[in-house]
Amino acid sequence: MIVDATSALFLGLRHPAGALRPWRSLTTGVPGALREVPAARRVAALVADGQGAPAGLVARSALHALLDVLGGLPERGDVVAVDSACYPVARWASLLSGQRGARVVDYPHHRPDLVPEPRRGRLFVVTDGWCPGCRRAAPLARLREVARAHGGSLVVDDSLACGVLGARRPGEAFGDGSGTPRWSGIDHRDVLWVASLAKAYGAPLAVLTGDADALSRLAVRGPTRVHCGPPSAADLAAADRALTDRGTGRARLRLLRHVRRVQRALDDTDPPFPVADTWFPTTGLAHRHHARVLAHGVRAVVQVPRCLPGALVSAMIRADHTDDDIALIGAALGATGAGRAAS
Repeated sequence: MIVDATSALFLGLRHPAGALRPWRSLTTGVPGALREVPAARRVAALVADGQGAPAGLVARSALHALLDVLGGLPERGDVVAVDSACYPVARWASLLSGQRGARVVDYPHHRPDLVPEPRRGRLFVVTDGWCPGCRRAAPLARLREVARAHGGSLVVDDSLACGVLGARRPGEAFGDGSGTPRWSGIDHRDVLWVASLAKAYGAPLAVLTGDADALSRLAVRGPTRVHCGPPSAADLAAADRALTDRGTGRARLRLLRHVRRVQRALDDTDPPFPVADTWFPTTGLAHRHHARVLAHGVRAVVQVPRCLPGALVSAMIRADHTDDDIALIGAALGATGAGRAAS
């Protein structure tokens, strides 16, 4: 038997058709800019209200949402500064900013002090909320200060951490799943937050939250909202079910116990997160270790981080893994593993 550690359904949520609210039509047949169904408004409001954010919108994916933000808000003379280790979808979306006349530049990974300042215009600072390479949250408070100083906003792609990290009480590691801004202790003012719900929540759509005026403009002018179809009724029903599931808090606690058990097996002292990995200086070594992990009975993935040299053999830890699964994941990853790179 092989334990699957390739799926990022961190909370173990799955949505069989019989568990979802029924729908009369799978899609409206019109773009979201023309018609927003009540279920879409409800899902967006559930996420925004959980963050204390002013407003929310749904999108087909994080890429769609980022295309709307970066293709709909920056203008000629503005600067869009993208973290050099950002996940590719934010970089793809920033290309639309360049077409609108904004200047698109990189800044060194997690270095707010090196974000280029605009000569004129506003500054939009783009980052992932959580970096899977160095396993740290971005310095969101400082990045937001830089954007604010130039009349702009912080744009956060939080797809990896959504549903896992969030506002936390003293002593808590994960929090309520509302995202890395509140996990980092900041509110959502001047933050345009984007996340796919397809990982922890198991619902294949995304939500954008942020300033009410900006989102009102994007609702009718966002490029994908004008030119693409909205999330399907099935997607919205799955998201609604996940966001209102009272068992997600217990699932996060079980997930945290699993994560800590694997970390003990690997002598890992990094902040807890449901992706466990071992590092290798070359992709060739990583692929050989990947084969050994599979021989131990665990299907993992090889990742090439954007902020570190070499490659990682990574296992996605889920709340629905059994205790035996977790023991096997820890043993398999630790077998001849090289440990973490210095970050």
